[in-house]
Amino acid sequence: MKRTFLIFTLFVVMLSPSLVMAQEDSFMIYIFEENAPKRFNAPKTPTFSFKSKNQNYMMGIGGYVKTTVSMDFDGAINNPAYFTTSAIPVNPSAGNNNLLQFNANQSTLFYNLVSLSDNKWKFGAYVNMNFSGTNYTPVIQDAYITFGGLLVGRTTSIFTDAAAIPPTIDAEGPNGLTYKTNNVINYRSNWGKHFSTGVGLEMPTTDFTTSNAQSITNQFIPDIPSYIQFAWGKNNSSHVRLSSIIRNVNYRNNIKDKTNIISTYACQLSGLVNVKEKLVFYYQLAYGTGITPYIQDVSGLKMDFFPRIGEENDNDKAGKLEHTNSLAYYAGLQYNFNPRTFMSCTFSQVDIDVPESYDGTDLYKEGYYLATNFFWYAKPNVQLGAEYLYGKRVNQNDEWGQANRLQVMLQYNF
Repeated sequence: MKRTFLIFTLFVVMLSPSLVMAQEDSFMIYIFEENAPKRFNAPKTPTFSFKSKNQNYMMGIGGYVKTTVSMDFDGAINNPAYFTTSAIPVNPSAGNNNLLQFNANQSTLFYNLVSLSDNKWKFGAYVNMNFSGTNYTPVIQDAYITFGGLLVGRTTSIFTDAAAIPPTIDAEGPNGLTYKTNNVINYRSNWGKHFSTGVGLEMPTTDFTTSNAQSITNQFIPDIPSYIQFAWGKNNSSHVRLSSIIRNVNYRNNIKDKTNIISTYACQLSGLVNVKEKLVFYYQLAYGTGITPYIQDVSGLKMDFFPRIGEENDNDKAGKLEHTNSLAYYAGLQYNFNPRTFMSCTFSQVDIDVPESYDGTDLYKEGYYLATNFFWYAKPNVQLGAEYLYGKRVNQNDEWGQANRLQVMLQYNF
């Protein structure tokens, strides 16, 4: 009996360092992931890490090399990284329906600095860049400082439910995704085990059309997004979020010789549901005015507001802009065959309701997006993927164009 007890004691003593190291590794993974963006394609856990001299901070350095080969057919989008349905040509030139493209500009480097303190109010920092600029020049995707629940810097808008973005090889993702990289001051807070809230002040942008009766002016009122979220399940892996955003956009009314301000509001329902760790359901539904800069497919198309046509002699409406109504949604399913292999399918749509005077034009009316993909971790740091994409653009005059893409991916994480 004594001999058995002695052997057991020696076994426990030998095993204890391994258990402690495993616990430390799990803790480090957790704090690195907590400090990183929540979206699918943002790197979180580094391969290399270094502790500061005082042992209070740890710096992680890592990234990935992502290469893709794609073939567009029956309609083509001349961009190997972003399958943007609004960029689909309507009535394309003959002979331009097929396109072969290679790409590596989504390869990424990141730095993740975390505090090892137990204090709730502790500092962190994160920088992430890819090479999507002209001639593969680096472009900052995220660069921010955290202090407890406070985040200051450049990252995804708090209006975006980043954890609910479905996985795609396509760097753009669903066309109806409300996604905007912005300069922000955000604050997030947890209320008990299941509820959390967030609110932000974010840099305003101008994304509207003007005539001689209006002029674009400097913006001085920040966008104000906010959300409330309820999470449940194992490790709170499922959640539902209700978000809103208030915007106040100013412009110069040249007819009245004064500055006008348009106030807009939009709301969003989003989230994900994990079913026994095998099936994941992603969803988002957004509707409102003044949010085209936040909708991926129409951002930059100047569709937030339009000049009023035929109302120049109306004293109350002269020189004013009229807003559009926007609807954007997606729904996606992911099935996990095992921890290393999964597939997903996502459908998305955007619908822009312009003022009646612009009906029948070649302006964007609606877009459709379908993605089906398969991912496999051949090694812990080697990921392979294949994806089919379909997109369709419809104009206000009901003319339309479509595109199809097959692509494969090889990604090495380091």
